[in-house]
Amino acid sequence: MELNLNELQIDALKEIGNIGAGNAATALSQLINKKVDMSVPQLDILEFSDMIKRVGNEDDEVVAVLLKVFGDIQGNILFLVKNEEAQKFFDTLMFGFSDINEEMFYSMFQEIGNILGNSYLNAVSQITNLSLLTSVPSVAYDMLAAVMTTTFIDAEQYSDLILAIDTKFIIDNNEIAGNFFFIPKPGTFNFILKKLGLC
Repeated sequence: MELNLNELQIDALKEIGNIGAGNAATALSQLINKKVDMSVPQLDILEFSDMIKRVGNEDDEVVAVLLKVFGDIQGNILFLVKNEEAQKFFDTLMFGFSDINEEMFYSMFQEIGNILGNSYLNAVSQITNLSLLTSVPSVAYDMLAAVMTTTFIDAEQYSDLILAIDTKFIIDNNEIAGNFFFIPKPGTFNFILKKLGLC
């Protein structure tokens, strides 16, 4: 394991995730001009082997949004929504629109992933004064195992530790669940904690 985190260090990393969630809810609300509540029912530091179990089964169909992280720290951000939750998300956000096609579906999730990923990184930047940016999000619809494999091949080298944030959006009384992961390069959490004076 990259490092043995104590309770104070884990709480600090979790707090960054909570701040990012609040930023994301505000940004999404402004985008769609509707009230958006976003809660973080569970946030954990996981090992890679526990990631798939966190979302579901290997053959579950998911919509996946991937962003590469560049700057003072590097890694990948992955946002996953199971098929049924993705459809609920789409129907809620695109209610009232006609002539909806596949391109609009992917475009919407690309923007949601962009908002979530950058909201989290902005929270990291604000607290640590690190300079960070992301790539343009890529979107895929595939089985969970295939998405995970592609993500980690793309990451080339990843940490033993992953920040997992369960997310729940509440829009127009509809509750929509997703999973957000920050998959850093080795040493990243240690670097962040040093910036916070906790390592």
